[in-house]
Amino acid sequence: MKTITCILTMLLAFTAQASETLHSNRLIHESSPYLLQHAHNPVNWYPWGNEAFAKARKENKPVFISIGYSTCHWCHVMAHESFENKTIASILNKHFISIKVDREERPDIDRIYLTATEILAGYGGWPNTIIANTELKPFFAATYLPAENKNGRKGLKEILNQVTELWKTDRNRVNTIANEVTEMMRSQLQVQATKGQVKPASITKTYENITASFDTEYGGFGNAPKFPRTAVFDFLLQYHQKNPSGKSLEMVLTTLDHMIRGGIYDQVEGGFHRYSVDAQWQVPHFEKMLYDQGLIINTLIDTSVAAKTDRYHATILQSLDFILHKMKNKKGGFYSAYDADSARPDNPDEHGEGAYYVWSKKELDTILSKQEQDIFYLHFNIQKSGNVSSDPQKEFTGLNILHAENPLKASANEAGIPFSTAEKSILNSFLKIRLHRELRPLPHLDDKIITSWNALTIKAFSKAASLLNKTSFKDAAENAARFIYKNLYNPKTKDLYRSYRNGKHSGKAYLDDYAYLVNALISLYKTTGDRQPLLWASDLMQQQIKLFYDTANGGFFDNTAEDKNILIRSKEIYDGSLPSANAIAVENLVLLSSILKRPDWESMAKRSVHSFHENMNELYDNYPQMFKSLILTDANTQ
Repeated sequence: MKTITCILTMLLAFTAQASETLHSNRLIHESSPYLLQHAHNPVNWYPWGNEAFAKARKENKPVFISIGYSTCHWCHVMAHESFENKTIASILNKHFISIKVDREERPDIDRIYLTATEILAGYGGWPNTIIANTELKPFFAATYLPAENKNGRKGLKEILNQVTELWKTDRNRVNTIANEVTEMMRSQLQVQATKGQVKPASITKTYENITASFDTEYGGFGNAPKFPRTAVFDFLLQYHQKNPSGKSLEMVLTTLDHMIRGGIYDQVEGGFHRYSVDAQWQVPHFEKMLYDQGLIINTLIDTSVAAKTDRYHATILQSLDFILHKMKNKKGGFYSAYDADSARPDNPDEHGEGAYYVWSKKELDTILSKQEQDIFYLHFNIQKSGNVSSDPQKEFTGLNILHAENPLKASANEAGIPFSTAEKSILNSFLKIRLHRELRPLPHLDDKIITSWNALTIKAFSKAASLLNKTSFKDAAENAARFIYKNLYNPKTKDLYRSYRNGKHSGKAYLDDYAYLVNALISLYKTTGDRQPLLWASDLMQQQIKLFYDTANGGFFDNTAEDKNILIRSKEIYDGSLPSANAIAVENLVLLSSILKRPDWESMAKRSVHSFHENMNELYDNYPQMFKSLILTDANTQ
């Protein structure tokens, strides 16, 4: 009898544990990797949609909107601290309607509420935390929030309680704030219809401002954190063609040299991390985004051509090989991103940022021979105590991030050995380290395939095929284009779709998907001479004009007016982590008008760029990609 009772008790305990583990919310039916990461939270999450909005209005509750993406480090932290917290979940479930948004699938929602956060908090980022009224107008915004009050900063629990009380006692104040913020968002995201032109002097002013922010010692622009601002590189390379005696090319070369030697570049396997937390490019935020690979590789190719140098060829080869081996699906498309976090090699139950990429000296001692250690440790400054000089979180104490302060020739000279000997030794060391690293737990891979990011990568492969005469790179570009045509495009309706995962595509595409893909297809046409990509680019451009062009004022909206729940139909030229889709659209119009003899598209390009004249004549270096397109159109001489 005792045995039976014991078995029943164990079964009941197992059932209760399984029930708790299998608890799921409405996100369980979504395909987004980010939403699925939150499908078992105790928070009653809704995806963006009418069901959530109708419930908020019916129950008269504020809307809690959390926006992020699956490889976002601080999204993981907030999820663990707050959204897995039953106390916080009970507050959200009782007093709010909670919505999760994948910013990569819905850039239109992300763009609008990121603007709100910049207005209300003074900065933006992810996770993006928004509280809105039942009309979806925001009245509170922040990025990451700790669960409890910490270091003088209010925690999410207290904020939710305060908002709940404010919602009950002073709704007029809530709605006044929400209306004011929405009008401020509208003024920032929508271009006013005024006549005028971009002044020629604005191009020079943009160059001067960029030059003033340049870090002459380490490259890059501004202070830490430093991002690989490829839109700035594009502008400088275009500016260099008109003004070859200036410093524009030198600034690009200096920055790329330091990035490639730095920790932001994966020295072992190739590919670039998202940004550097320090000014020296030493300590990266370890995410690897597909769009960064495409953008930076394109910059490396363009710089190689402009400077007539082959010094970036090895980096281009290694990074494209990384994409082929680690980010390509079997059908030819490219996955979105690798997480910054992974299980620690010495403790698989514990996760940490950069765990896949960093090394203790003790571990390297077991991998490399004494002779290999001599040059490797000198070149990469490997220390027993670790080589990370800027580590405010103390995450990398005793660990080494592979980065080289000096070129290998300088290290070889210091070691007193021939450069060829040093180079061979370093390559052998990398091979050993790579094999050892592949035994570690891999970071999480976001395996959705995004049209615009794939387009950037197609462009990189097609241009690299020409530069390096690599047929395999041409094949990769063509295969990826075929994948998009087959899985993310409807040739009958000419509609493009945003993303693909598990055999299905998501909703319709945005301006950046159309603009980047047209741009990639033009590159593919130039590489292969095949007119099929060019004809498809022409069809896409016509559909883009139909869906997004502002016939009244010029320029392109970022999204269609299809989703009536979007507060503002934005039209932007600001270059963030991705270049302005409007600027790329202008470039495409110029290129296609020349190839296809379409003067009407050239006129549309000029009208579009000048429709943003008020912004461009005031904020200069906020819009380097559009200034690049302006130089390309020669509209400043009209």
